[in-house]
Parts: sequence; structure tokens; C-alpha cells
Amino acid sequence: MGLSIKNYSLLCKQGTAKYNEDIVGITPFGAWVLDGATGLNNKNNISRESDAKWYVQWWNKYLYNNISRNESLRKIILDGIVAIKKEYYSKTEGISVEKIDTPSSSIAIIKYYEDKIEYFILGDCTLYLKDKKTNIIKDDSVSKLDDIVYKKMNSLDNLKELSFEEIKSSVMDVIINNRLKKNSYGGYWILEFDQEAVNNSLHGYLSVESDIQIMMASDGFSCACDKYKIFREDELIDIAEKSGIEHIYNSIKKIELEDFNTIKFPRFKVSDDSSCIYLDIYKIE
Repeated sequence: MGLSIKNYSLLCKQGTAKYNEDIVGITPFGAWVLDGATGLNNKNNISRESDAKWYVQWWNKYLYNNISRNESLRKIILDGIVAIKKEYYSKTEGISVEKIDTPSSSIAIIKYYEDKIEYFILGDCTLYLKDKKTNIIKDDSVSKLDDIVYKKMNSLDNLKELSFEEIKSSVMDVIINNRLKKNSYGGYWILEFDQEAVNNSLHGYLSVESDIQIMMASDGFSCACDKYKIFREDELIDIAEKSGIEHIYNSIKKIELEDFNTIKFPRFKVSDDSSCIYLDIYKIE
């Protein structure tokens, strides 16, 4: 008795930024999507490339090595936070690190058991599940704060005359104010160096009675329904099952190429990194 993967597909595409700060992973014990966020001071404290890239790669390696432990995801993530915090601050000793400098990441992760799946979510990654019906598990705290920024972007008097860089610069004060709300009550909870985030994660167990389809996505992929309204949220996993996750990604790219000046759909990047894992799992009796 147990769970087995019948089929799966992975996608992790770089956006218009210099480095891909997303990462995906899959093992016989579980799977995950990480969507890194770098600091807002435009400096890297521990990486020549991107602190956020270093951060998600550290977690990817850690999860490969630890997800098989006979402990809950909460305990595994908690231990990881302690370890990465120690490593980060040992590497930045003597450097003044502000709250908006530290890297962080949204995460969606699942772990397989004999007859159930455990899930853990922080930030704006989304978990889609389909057995007898479709269920969507996500935290909209980050998107609500993002909407404040987009509203200000839309209210700029000369919006159509501005470049993408000028638009973003015009709202940077709001972006910074939102970032300062990370890992705080009334703000949002994210994977960073604060252990309290674990207690405020979306976490639980789902019984698996028969075949189940699972999809985890970063916001650069879920934007197909959240932002661009290309597909309905409740049909996204069906489309992934029938047409593949590349089809969804290509639909996103088409919209972003048509709106390369970010006027129709205000956003932080012309194209965000886009990641998704699709899993078709069945129960072995």
C-alpha cells in the first residue's frame, strides 16, 4: 500500500531578469516549487549573481537531502531555517544587512505518505488538487499587497509615456513599504529567516482515496488565471492534464509579449520567472 507517481511534468523558465530565482524539485518522497525574492537595495551580499538564487538553491539541496526524514514538513522546514540563517549571517558578518536586503522565497511543498499527502505553503505559490473535485490552496496576502502597487501604477498621470523602469521607480516607495511587512502579523508570511513563519504557514494533510492530480505553481505561472485571466482558476489543472503545462506557459508568454510595456497589466517584471510541477498520483492497494 502506498502512493506512486504515474506521470509528471516540470517547468522552470527564466523571466526577463538576469537570473532565474525560481527552482523546482521532485523526489520519490515529495516535490516542491520555490520562488525567490532578492533584496530591494540592488545589491548582493553573498552571491556574485543573485542572493535569491543562492537562497532557493540552498533550499533545493536541503530538501533533496531531508524530505525523506520521518518528520513533518513543518519540522523539516523549521530545522532548515535555523541552518540557513546561521550560514547566511556567517557569510555576511561585518556587513550591515537591512530588512529589505535579505533574500526570501515563496514555497509550495508536498510530501507523500502511504495514504495521504502533507502540504506546506508560504508566500504566493499555489497548490491545485483534483480527485473527485478541484481544490485550490493558496495565501492571497502577498497578492493583496501587490494590488496596492498595481493600483498606484494605474493611477500615474503619464503612464503610457513612461518606460517600465520609470513606472517601477515611481512606485518603489510602496514596494519597499510592502516588503517591510514580511513575516509580520497583518503583513505576509514568507520563507526567510524567521521561525515564526512556520507557525503561520498553510499546512495540512490530505487523504488520498484514489487517483489524484496535483499541481504546484509560482505566481509567474498562476498569473495565467490570477492576473491575465486567460483561464479560470478552477480549470487550470484540467488544462494542464489535457494540454500540458507548456501550453499554459506559452499562453502567458503571448500576453506578456503583447503587453511588453506593462500598460495593460501592471507588474514588477516584463516577464516573471515561471515554475510549475504537475503530478498524476495513484494509490497502490
